[in-house]
Amino acid sequence: MGNMPARRTYAEQGDACATAHAIELLGDRWTYPIVRELMLAPKRFGELESGLRGITPAVLTARLRTLETTGLVRRATIPPPSNVAVYELTDWARELEPTLAALGRWAHGSPTRTIDGAGLTPDGAVQSMTSMAPRVPVEPAIEMQLHLFDARLERPVGYDYALSWDPAGLRIIRGRNPLATTTLRADSSEWAMILHAAQPLAGSGVEVEGDVALIERIVALIQG
Repeated sequence: MGNMPARRTYAEQGDACATAHAIELLGDRWTYPIVRELMLAPKRFGELESGLRGITPAVLTARLRTLETTGLVRRATIPPPSNVAVYELTDWARELEPTLAALGRWAHGSPTRTIDGAGLTPDGAVQSMTSMAPRVPVEPAIEMQLHLFDARLERPVGYDYALSWDPAGLRIIRGRNPLATTTLRADSSEWAMILHAAQPLAGSGVEVEGDVALIERIVALIQG
């Protein structure tokens, strides 16, 4: 059997639409999940592989190589003492964040979307929060600490996130929040189900140190 013909780009077929080119850049099955998993912080190859369910090392290697070519991803090294090789998004790729958040909100209305048996990675759950957070002032401000892990993995790795929600909006970044007096520890998929599928907080496996009412307030805000 002969080789499949190379797929022609929209431009090669006479369509100069920039949005069509954007779909070409992002339309591969694995492109968005890779971008999502790098949006909050750089990651090692193994971290990426564990967060992308169903991908093989060979496919991930090929996709990362393509994303480097298209200017979305680059290799980097974490400074000493770590000296660890990682992949990170380029500044240009980070400009996608509000666009991808808008796509996430839009997809919640899809008549064919199903979440049965599915879950979210820690970074995916956090980005679902910032995507679905209402654009309303929040007073008094909320300062808290999130610690999320993916219980679907054989060896779950936990990630810390600093959450701040004030009149300027919801911001969640990797790291510690020195102003936090409440900490939530949870499996990222279960936390996502509480936020987006109305699973009760009470009786869940979520652990809260501090003010449970603060967590309930966040859930109510996300659910609208």
